[in-house]
Amino acid sequence: MLLYSYNRRFTTDKPLNSTHLPTSPTTGFSHWHLGPALGYTSTDDVVDVRFYCTTSRHSRVVHFKTTNQHVRGVAVSGSLGGGSYASNWNTGWTALSGHSAYLPADTTSASGSGGFENYLFTGYNVAWNIDSYNSYCDDYRSEASSSQHQVWARLSGPTRTPTSAPTSPTTTPTTAPTSPTSSPTAAPTSPTASPTAVPPTSCAEYLYLGHTTSGIYTISAKAGSGLPDQQVYC
Repeated sequence: MLLYSYNRRFTTDKPLNSTHLPTSPTTGFSHWHLGPALGYTSTDDVVDVRFYCTTSRHSRVVHFKTTNQHVRGVAVSGSLGGGSYASNWNTGWTALSGHSAYLPADTTSASGSGGFENYLFTGYNVAWNIDSYNSYCDDYRSEASSSQHQVWARLSGPTRTPTSAPTSPTTTPTTAPTSPTSSPTAAPTSPTASPTAVPPTSCAEYLYLGHTTSGIYTISAKAGSGLPDQQVYC
């Protein structure tokens, strides 16, 4: 699930947007976290967190994932809580396709506040940073540039065992009456009175149901959270 997407052009100079989950990995300009967005409260709900960035200043690519408990906690709460250390980043990570950057292996310090944006992890003349003015991707130079930053969270598998894909709101019942001559004991239920299908609770559940195409999906909030369903990019 896409949590952060900032496509910053070198002419862009505007504040970060923390009001909604992004719905595009390439053109998005927003971020949110699993707690306020979908009601998640436990790091156990997150399998791993994936980081990706590129910049026009050089050709190196940051692309890795981590199962670090502290990092998974930030995906849920949106707060580093003052407890982020270099070892949260330079150990226990896995390089993914195309990774060629110095970070996170060369991380020597880490931010202790905020979410996944402000100087999250840094090394000698290299940093991950997303802010209103300077966004860094494995560099630390101030000249104007374009950059793309993404943060993804992979939630644990289906929290229920669905038997079919969610029903479209416009789908009418397909079951025919048992017999045209049957004498029903109650009036047939109006098609508009059928219960609305509950959307899956994660991208993993959509995958379980056979949805393999990347795109925008509706995710239901955690049961009991009282939060509305969200449009997310899986």
